[in-house]
Amino acid sequence: MASEVLSLEHLSKRYGSREALRDVSFHLAAGESVGYLGPNGAGKTTTLRMIAGLTVPSGGTVRIHGKDPSRERADALARVGVLVETPGLVPYVLGEDLLDYIAAVKGVPSRHRATAIREAARQLGVEEHLARPVGSLSTGLARRLLLAGALIGDPEILLLDEPTLGLDPAARQDLRKVLSDLRRAGRTILLSTHLLEDVQELCDRVLFLRDGQLVGDEPVERVRTDPRGAPLRGLHLRFIDDIVGERLRSLLGEAGTVELDGPREATVYFPGDERRQAELLAAIIGAGLPLASASPPEPELGRRYLAKVGREDAT
Repeated sequence: MASEVLSLEHLSKRYGSREALRDVSFHLAAGESVGYLGPNGAGKTTTLRMIAGLTVPSGGTVRIHGKDPSRERADALARVGVLVETPGLVPYVLGEDLLDYIAAVKGVPSRHRATAIREAARQLGVEEHLARPVGSLSTGLARRLLLAGALIGDPEILLLDEPTLGLDPAARQDLRKVLSDLRRAGRTILLSTHLLEDVQELCDRVLFLRDGQLVGDEPVERVRTDPRGAPLRGLHLRFIDDIVGERLRSLLGEAGTVELDGPREATVYFPGDERRQAELLAAIIGAGLPLASASPPEPELGRRYLAKVGREDAT
């Protein structure tokens, strides 16, 4: 079993009368890639700031390899790389000077800094941009540069807060590939985001946060199975008129399940292959249910997010 590298126990943070985080506990093992998922304002950044020693908890504990980052900062953060939101960057500072400053703060000896900077820049593909002022870089390149700073010193743990925030689709996909490579290289990653796609693509496990409270800790991929453990196929069905769930359940049989997504929509799971799927659709039409369309179900992660966290505009 992989060793535990990060532990949060009953963590809380209060700003005056506002409780930003309440009794949050979770643990990360070495090599895990974990998504910290919730809407804006849920408390994700507050959590990462406490892990990084930038904010002192109001209650509870943070331990990185058994060390408290708010009390034993140097020892706790020696093997940690941090990207916490988008800081304000001085636009005229050169990329290499920014990384040199980060290396100095991290305690990299001056004789080793140039090598450390080149290696981190190479990993993120920003070597040719180091001589440019950061204000001249695109949003995507600036995020890569900051992530290169997080990688200086070859950290074992990466704390990443919205790493793809503000990127266009192409830049977002490029950065996801970089993070995927880091994941495969064995880095332990805590990825805080409100983007389901980032977690779906980069993480094995997901933590759901709502209003400062942890409301779920689950695998990202959760395969539906029948009582014998065999995988189930899924279909999202949309009907012209309102339907009755019991009619669908009778057509599926005991091995299938029905989840109503509204008066005219349902997601069904059932055992079998494409032939069984064709038979089921024929039976639905034959039973007189006004089927309008059938398609693969929405990603399971999205359904669970809505069930646990709700819609962002409703929070």
